[in-house]
Amino acid sequence: MIRTFLLSIHLLAVIVWLGFGLYELLLVREIHKARGLPEEVPLIRIYGRYAGIVAVATLVVAAAGVAMAVILGWGFFTVLWLGVKQAIMAAIILGMVVLTPRFARAYAAIAALSGDSAGSLEAARAAIQRVEAPVLLMRIGGLVAVVLAVWRPT
Repeated sequence: MIRTFLLSIHLLAVIVWLGFGLYELLLVREIHKARGLPEEVPLIRIYGRYAGIVAVATLVVAAAGVAMAVILGWGFFTVLWLGVKQAIMAAIILGMVVLTPRFARAYAAIAALSGDSAGSLEAARAAIQRVEAPVLLMRIGGLVAVVLAVWRPT
């Protein structure tokens, strides 16, 4: 019963994490394409409104994974595929912690965004650009972890 509950929470959080991550990736592409157009500011605001969901889902994935490892006795780094997943998740969480100030600046720049100020728009653009590469690496790590969970190499 507890295994089913934890696994369900874990899988739902993974779906939200990667699903919203894909949405966020596509949204950033649209923001780049809309540069200088009237659509750019609303797209940036949408990005700012929903990007936090990815962070929360990532933390839920990690928490449920740790709970399964501890409560169900799976342990840490005991099986190759699970150990690699755990290492990836640890790196992602560490990355989130290290990047928290950068994320906070991005959200602040987006919140300060006003449609008539070129300076605030440029600050929001720059803030999003500063988090793009690390977030992409986190998404790739998440996809590798999903492949390992499905494939389970020994």
